[in-house]
Amino acid sequence: MNLKLIQKPVADTLIQTDQILKNAVGNNAGFVKEVAGFIPVTKGKKIRSTLLFLLLGMSDKKFELSPTIAASVELFHISSLIHDDILDSAEQRRGATTLNHNFGNLISVLGGDFLFISSLELMNSLADKNFLSILISSTKKMIEGQLLEIQNNFNFDSKEKIYMEIIEKKTSALFAGVTMMASHIIDGSEESLKEYYEFGINFGNIFQLSDDLLDIFSDKSGKDRFRDLQEGKITLPYIILKERYGERIEDLFSAEDKDELLRKIEEYDVETEVNKRVDYYYEKCIDFVKKFKQSQYSESLFRLLDFIKKREF
Repeated sequence: MNLKLIQKPVADTLIQTDQILKNAVGNNAGFVKEVAGFIPVTKGKKIRSTLLFLLLGMSDKKFELSPTIAASVELFHISSLIHDDILDSAEQRRGATTLNHNFGNLISVLGGDFLFISSLELMNSLADKNFLSILISSTKKMIEGQLLEIQNNFNFDSKEKIYMEIIEKKTSALFAGVTMMASHIIDGSEESLKEYYEFGINFGNIFQLSDDLLDIFSDKSGKDRFRDLQEGKITLPYIILKERYGERIEDLFSAEDKDELLRKIEEYDVETEVNKRVDYYYEKCIDFVKKFKQSQYSESLFRLLDFIKKREF
């Protein structure tokens, strides 16, 4: 599935976003510039920016400051990835070496902080401070989710309810922040904000649960298989396996050879069960998009939902 084709209706706005991103990290000197040069701010899929622009397009809204909002969100997202890489001691992300691999943890923490402050600076430059408030609220939820995840690291008795709380805060909260920003531009009513928020949470849940499966089954994700497990993250596939297997599976998790673990995951049809959850959130998102008139933007959003559901990287 071609993401560039999906993004075609908003390609010009994405180019504007890239230019803002370049300016945000490129107008520096000395060592800051050297460190910033290793941060791929204009790379990545830009799913969050695309989501924002497609939602605005579906409602015939041409908000000239939307690239600034998108750039702020992208900077914040990248800063969170840098901090994740430090916490996980990751040396690669999507096939490229991480900032902490190139500069160590101390410089990487500061690099992530630099992007985070740059993100807030961009959002604060807008006259309407509601966008900044939404970003700050999303940030707090993401930190709560990260702390809850760390608290449950290597917890083989973790339950699905706890895991869903983790991903709705750590991953889906930022998607919901983006959709609420779109709602604020389009309508801003309390009912609209709630509806768009729920759409963002459902969208983020699809994204993360699909990512959980990629970690196990994909060889195109840019990271080693079972990376989540190595980092102590007991994701939904492992929680379902534990419930179905009904025996001690910690040995399967800790063994260097993961072939037996993969066999058990396939034997107990874990992928199908996770996909049932994905389908549940997917149908809710489809119902939301169907409320809008048909357009190139709505068609691309349908395709974007298919992309995050079925992606291989």
